[in-house]
Amino acid sequence: MQAEVVQVEAEQTALIAELMRLNGGKEIVFSNDTYSANALLANFEDWYAMTESKNPVLQYVRTQIEIGQQQVKLNCAMGLPKFSAGYMSEKIVAEHFQGITLGMNIPLWENKNRVREAKAQTRAAEAIFEDSKVQFYNRLQILYFKAIALQQNAQILRQSLNDNNNEPLLKTALDAGEISLLNYLLEIEFYYNAVDKVLKAERDFELATMELWAVEL
Repeated sequence: MQAEVVQVEAEQTALIAELMRLNGGKEIVFSNDTYSANALLANFEDWYAMTESKNPVLQYVRTQIEIGQQQVKLNCAMGLPKFSAGYMSEKIVAEHFQGITLGMNIPLWENKNRVREAKAQTRAAEAIFEDSKVQFYNRLQILYFKAIALQQNAQILRQSLNDNNNEPLLKTALDAGEISLLNYLLEIEFYYNAVDKVLKAERDFELATMELWAVEL
């Protein structure tokens, strides 16, 4: 047991050092040794609708689509006829001309390719957005139901452990001489193995939950 404690402490030290590296060399202080309450919405579709609007990747693709649509409008506007007005004065030998000038410029091919290119880019961004949504939905659906299953498993194991905790009775029986030290150690080993399974199940649920919430970062 002491060897296992040393191994766990060494792993903990390495993980804290890695966190410091990721945090720009600043130490992260942990003041709590229990998991906070992470409640998932009972309905996946409701949870997904709330999460989709916060995903930075999808937000970026939406922005690209909006930019493309505005670019199409701009290029179309640039293809409209352009009017000009002004005043002109010109002198030549023995004559002087002056007066108001009016002009109209009608772009024919100048902007045609730009409009096509902008429309193509917008269609590409829309296709990327739809594909990203499908991939995002399927990935979250898998993670969500995995987290739900792990949560239920952790709750069942924790409840079973609480209902069948006979550690105080074993100690009482040992002190009274009703069981041998060998029997006590065997029985207590079963109990701590169960505790270890409960803690691992709760840890797996927390990791799955954090992976779900990470999609908003």
